[in-house]
Amino acid sequence: MASFVYAVYKSDNGNSYVVKVSQQTASQGGFTGFTGNIGNALIWPYGAKNMRHVWGYNSTNGKRAKLPIADKSNSKFTSGGTFTTPNGTYVIEGSIGEARKLNHVA
Repeated sequence: MASFVYAVYKSDNGNSYVVKVSQQTASQGGFTGFTGNIGNALIWPYGAKNMRHVWGYNSTNGKRAKLPIADKSNSKFTSGGTFTTPNGTYVIEGSIGEARKLNHVA
């Protein structure tokens, strides 16, 4: 069973948000642990699927995997490379920037 941690996600909008990710994702995605009071934290409001991420392919098992990336300057996001999950090592094939849903203001 995966262990989860609260970690810091540096958004393109300049804010640092707290997100809940697995320890494996935190390690591979360059996240640093959040050490403050979670009750006072700025929580990422856009959902995990809207964080910047990379996609990787594992040629051994023929599967693809997605890895959230904590900071847009992370070399996995800018240059590629590999990341590891419990299912194996994935070669990064592409990176996707973050998406934030717009609020409609009348």
